Amino acid sequence: FHEQQPNTTVQVATLHNNVLLAGLRAGEFDVGIGRMASSEMMAGLSYELLFLESLKLVVRPEHPLLSDNVTLSRAMQWPVVISPEGTAPRRIAQHMLDEQSCSLPPDCVETSSTSLARQLALRYDYVWFVPSGAVKEDLEHHALHALPLASPGPGEPVGIITRSGYPLSLSAEVLIATIRKFHH
Repeated sequence: FHEQQPNTTVQVATLHNNVLLAGLRAGEFDVGIGRMASSEMMAGLSYELLFLESLKLVVRPEHPLLSDNVTLSRAMQWPVVISPEGTAPRRIAQHMLDEQSCSLPPDCVETSSTSLARQLALRYDYVWFVPSGAVKEDLEHHALHALPLASPGPGEPVGIITRSGYPLSLSAEVLIATIRKFHH
C-alpha cells in the first residue's frame, strides 16, 4: 500500500464486528474487514468475500495434549483462552461445546486481545479457541499446533465491507486493491 501511497497514514482499529459495522455506516471508517452479519446489520453496506474462517483450538508444540488421543472434553480439562461473550468466535466455540456436551473449564481467560491470548498459549498450557486467520503464520512456522478439533462446516465468511453509495477515496481504493491482492 505504502509503495503506491507513500505519504498516507493508515489508522487501524480492532473492534467488535457490530461496532465496526456501525462505524462504517456512520462514515467514521472507510474500509472494514469483518464477518458477514445479519441482513439488518449489513443494511447500507457492501460486502466482498475474502475467505472463510474456521475456529481452531491451538496449543504450544510441547503441550501434553498433543501426545494424547485428543477429544474436546479432554482439551477442556486444561485452562482455556477464548473470545468474550457476544463475539462470533465465542458463539462458534459454544456451538462446538454444546454439540459434544462439553463445557468450558472454570479456569478461563476471556479476551479480545490476540497478543495476550497468543502469549498464554505459547508460554503456558492454555488451549486457545482462535479464528484460523489469526494463527495462520504461527501454524505455518510450527510456533503453535492445532488440535484436530476445528469447527465443523466451511467456516465463517470474512470480507471487505464498505458503505454503499459513497465513493471511496483513492487511498481507500488502493488499500482495498492491496488487500485483494494478498488474500487471493
